[in-house]
Amino acid sequence: MIKRIFYSLALLLCLAPLSAQGVLTKTKALTIMMDQNFDVQISQANLDVAAINTNIFNSGYLPTVTGTAGITYNRDNLSVQFQDGRNTELSGAKSDSRNAGVNLNWVVFDGFNRKYNMERNKELLNQGQLNLRATMETAIITLFTAYYGLAEAQTNVANLRESLEISKERLVRAEFGYEYGRSSRLDVSNAQVDVNTDSINLINAQQVLQNTRRDLNLVLNQSPNTTYEIDTTLTFSDLAQKEYFEEQMLQNNVQLLLAQSGIYVSEKDIQLAATNYMPTISLTGALNYRRGNNNRASFLASNTNTGLTGGVNVAWDLFDGGATINNKNIAKINRNISETSYQQLKRQLEVQLENAWSDYQNKLFIVQAQQNNVATNRQNFNRTAEQFKLGRITSLDFRTAQRNLLTAETNLTQALYDAKLAELTLYQLSGNIEAAEF
Repeated sequence: MIKRIFYSLALLLCLAPLSAQGVLTKTKALTIMMDQNFDVQISQANLDVAAINTNIFNSGYLPTVTGTAGITYNRDNLSVQFQDGRNTELSGAKSDSRNAGVNLNWVVFDGFNRKYNMERNKELLNQGQLNLRATMETAIITLFTAYYGLAEAQTNVANLRESLEISKERLVRAEFGYEYGRSSRLDVSNAQVDVNTDSINLINAQQVLQNTRRDLNLVLNQSPNTTYEIDTTLTFSDLAQKEYFEEQMLQNNVQLLLAQSGIYVSEKDIQLAATNYMPTISLTGALNYRRGNNNRASFLASNTNTGLTGGVNVAWDLFDGGATINNKNIAKINRNISETSYQQLKRQLEVQLENAWSDYQNKLFIVQAQQNNVATNRQNFNRTAEQFKLGRITSLDFRTAQRNLLTAETNLTQALYDAKLAELTLYQLSGNIEAAEF
């Protein structure tokens, strides 16, 4: 599932035309984020741990084999009296004992504890995959929030730069008009003030641009001072009906899937608690070797023992003070809590989807309204500019038309990127963010 999401995203983005060199395209940004983002790396590491916990070496099904070996040296002073009356005294009598062995222990039945524990670990692996997917989905939203924020700032800088050029042109016109007696000194002063104002606004916008670029670099795990241009084009999807997103959310939303997984794990906890009612049966075996070299006072000079032993052990806790009963009851309560949490989350997501759908529809309307505003204000500005050149209106009227156009363009830019993020939110809630067009 995780690979499918990002293979789909990469294929979708690769189909878009490549931008000019030096431009951080959406494809490049997504690829860098997948490789470098800290949250994704941590989530992937946690998934690797969950995968290790599901292998055969963590199952308890394999036997344990231990090897032992040892040697003991003795140096004794002895005074020995035999049955026939003889006496022997030894000083510094040497003896040693050597041993080695291999011991095997194999639990062949433990009340199905291993079976349920393996099933639980496999579900925890599924949770790890879902958590990685959730992290990636959140990272995608974070990435494009920063990316579109930078695109908006980049567009605003371009609009303010254009507005500044218009104000500079107006200042030049006012200065020429003043020299030839067609305008007053006040017109020149007003034009100069407007140039200064637009310059300040451009500087502030450029600062915002730098800040948003650093925010994007943080998401991409890049140096804060990495610079690039980005693709400011937007493509909106032809969304299906709301009912489609509701159906997809119930089937694919990663938070709901995690909650369902939590219910399954709690059911396994109940089964694990009940395994303590059952006995444990294990097989044991050993291969032993022992050799002893005795001192002169011993009847035997040396002795060697080798042997193979085996057995079956049964252990059964007939009563453990009620701990198993308590653990099982607690596991049942936790299962009910998991079920209740799932129902609560489902209701919350239904509300979030309703809000997201309504928010998206409103933002699309705002985009259309702002597009009409830009068209109207641009037409008004062009007419005003012609009238201003002919000297039929004042510089104040011209400035008002210029500012209205700039405001409309700024509002449209914000509306476009807000609508796009609202669209991505819908896809995230439905669990199909790989189907979105970035």
